[in-house]
Amino acid sequence: GGNWIVEYTTAPPPSNGQLGPFGGIAYQEVDLETGRYANILKVSPNDWLAASLEARWEEWDGTLLGDDGEEGPQNSSKGGKNQTEEDYGATCWVVTFKTLTIRLFGFPLVTKDFDNVQRVWRTTYVDENTRILRAGRTGRREDENVFYMKRDE
Repeated sequence: GGNWIVEYTTAPPPSNGQLGPFGGIAYQEVDLETGRYANILKVSPNDWLAASLEARWEEWDGTLLGDDGEEGPQNSSKGGKNQTEEDYGATCWVVTFKTLTIRLFGFPLVTKDFDNVQRVWRTTYVDENTRILRAGRTGRREDENVFYMKRDE
């Protein structure tokens, strides 16, 4: 858990620190106790432009998501649920997006609510100061983006 700065990612905007033509710093806030997650982008100086993606997360059971980010019968070649004994929840989450808010000088400019849009996060490395994860639409490795993060101090 905690607050993290995205140092590098292969993901598209705004996760990569870009909001339109403006570059900023992307952060992730993860609350392990409440299951809350936020992806935040702030553009300097004074965070005059910001984006915040609010989401909830839960342990992933290995069920692949459809290409639209929702569970579906096409989810795996084995027919849906994880057919192995692997504990996916130990390192993987399903993240369900709730709202995206764009702010200008701290005032909400645009807010978008999501209806059951999900992604799978796979943590590949974590220590006190570094986190590397892969996030994708389905849980299949071929659609994942890489995120390299450092703890925000």
